[in-house]
Amino acid sequence: MDIDIIPRSFRSSLSLIDIPENIWLDIFSYLSLKEKFTAAGTCRTWHRILADPSLYTHISLDFMEFDTLVLCMQQLCRLAPRIRSFRIANCHSVQNTSIMHHFPQHQGMHTLHTHITSFTLPRRREEYRKLGFTLHQDFSRALAILMEQSHESLKSLDIQDNFLDLEMTELVFCIVRYGRHLEHLLYNGNRDGGFIAPEIVSAITAACPNIKSFQGQHAISDTVLRRMMSGWEELKSITLAPYQAPSVGTKEVSMEGLWSLLECGKVESLELLDLECISNDNVRTMMERVKKLQATSFERVASSPLSHPFAHHHSYFATAPPTTPSTPLPGSSVRHLTITKYTSTPLTLPGFGDLLKLFPNLKSFNFTTNFFTYDHHFQGLTRNIYEEEIVMVERMIRTEMLGRWGATRGAAATAACWEGEWNASVTEEQRLRASILRSV
Repeated sequence: MDIDIIPRSFRSSLSLIDIPENIWLDIFSYLSLKEKFTAAGTCRTWHRILADPSLYTHISLDFMEFDTLVLCMQQLCRLAPRIRSFRIANCHSVQNTSIMHHFPQHQGMHTLHTHITSFTLPRRREEYRKLGFTLHQDFSRALAILMEQSHESLKSLDIQDNFLDLEMTELVFCIVRYGRHLEHLLYNGNRDGGFIAPEIVSAITAACPNIKSFQGQHAISDTVLRRMMSGWEELKSITLAPYQAPSVGTKEVSMEGLWSLLECGKVESLELLDLECISNDNVRTMMERVKKLQATSFERVASSPLSHPFAHHHSYFATAPPTTPSTPLPGSSVRHLTITKYTSTPLTLPGFGDLLKLFPNLKSFNFTTNFFTYDHHFQGLTRNIYEEEIVMVERMIRTEMLGRWGATRGAAATAACWEGEWNASVTEEQRLRASILRSV
């Protein structure tokens, strides 16, 4: 409000205290968590207002050092909020003692101790105990309290891109114990690489029946995927990626597992990260199965004596509209598709063609790869051939998307449906494979 337009006779009576509390709540709702904590120390009135749990329904803890993260969580516990969404992202722990000498007040207390993170879990636990490093236990206690307080309201848990030893915490226990009402669970890009045991994913599947979105590179096998499909009736979005299985090596969902997921007809957003089951041959096999289902459905409807009172007349078939199967065809529910190819068998033009047929209702399609992927699988491949293949694939996909959506969305919006990144950075696994091949 502009003070100049207020009559002088009323200016002396103006006070911040006179502003109604509901107005303050609305103003404070725009502050970040750090700003709320700072403002709470201004005066008793603000301290009381900022203790209202309604101000802490959507929590985002970003770019914090481990001890600061834990302190914020402990402060939130005292406020007893009813959290709806909880995010921890880009948090870290100081990695070596050479950095710590700049912070003598924390000397030896909050380093990640990088050499310890290479040990097995029981050994890490023992080494941290010897060093008196308690932040993992403090984090676990605070998270358990927050999730218990919010177990009926918490719908979204987002933990990503953190350089923390979260395997040492009780994160999984808290999800299983208090995550019954969770609908969105994202755990990705963290130091431990995801939920690396199928047993963990199975436990989460059983304990959190309302999941609609499950994202991250987790240990999902065919067996676990079947449990998800039967346990998560509202599943709309999922990420599938390879994982390292002890004494077995790399494992992943098979073509049959992916086919069973598509048969359910409920997943709308699908991330397929470097899966071997997405290849020219496998996509063609799945597309042939779809064609057989379409033919069987048409024959069943056409041969039914109850399909139409005049179905026996030839003229009826000449004018009848195409029949639609009673259940969605596999792949027809998918609206958003993301595929990456780094070490698995890459797709070429025929594979992309079958892929578009397998997913006829795509609204967005993202594909990421690099030249190294194709060069590793196809002998004699040159940059020129690679670039020519890219041009043909891009032209085919854009033409197909324009044919599907151009009339309703416009050319510009349709062009945005497809995003191809053909020159992504070489991954560490690709570098490792290249060094092994050079040494042979």
